[in-house]
Amino acid sequence: MQKVSGHFIADGSAVNVECGFVPDKVYLLHGLEETNPVEHLFIRELANTANANGQYGLQDSGGTKTKLSSAAAGFATYDTKVLKAMIPAPNGEGETAATIVEYADASSPTARTTSAVGTVCRPSTRNGYIYECTSSSGAVDTEPTWGTVVGETTTDGQSNVWICRNEKLKVVGCKGFTLGATLSTDTDEWYYEAEKHDSIAPERDAASYDPVGKHPNS
Repeated sequence: MQKVSGHFIADGSAVNVECGFVPDKVYLLHGLEETNPVEHLFIRELANTANANGQYGLQDSGGTKTKLSSAAAGFATYDTKVLKAMIPAPNGEGETAATIVEYADASSPTARTTSAVGTVCRPSTRNGYIYECTSSSGAVDTEPTWGTVVGETTTDGQSNVWICRNEKLKVVGCKGFTLGATLSTDTDEWYYEAEKHDSIAPERDAASYDPVGKHPNS
């Protein structure tokens, strides 16, 4: 099991809390500076069900338990991690992350400028390189024979020009949970514990199954 805990101060709008994973369970306590701190519980499995079951989390305020009614008034998971290509930045300073598409999906390519990267594509038959559009006609046609010398260019059947780049990949983005924009107010303090479980154990009827020696924790 993975588990993280933390403390943050809300700014009055939606807050993305990075955990390093999409949590299965989050326990939160907020309003410690107030006379009646409020407890919250968010369970990912409930998020996959109907709102009536506690989809956006459960709240316990002074012993009164309620089901939060919306993502804005409760919690949700988020996962923005994607695989990107690291290519030279347009301004010449270091590298920048770019989305990769297959050549067939680059139907309306854009050209690289001094402020933005161009469309980055892979050949339909991968060769260890990617190609960034430096001059665009606005459409693609029959796939060209790709050059494999980094820095040299290939022109396709629609006169788009593509520069060869090393296929240097990096995972960018975050995973965690989102605190809804209307659930807290500016300067509210929050403490949380988030968990990601290794598996769901298939526990069975005691009359027909003896878990001793079979459960991963036994």
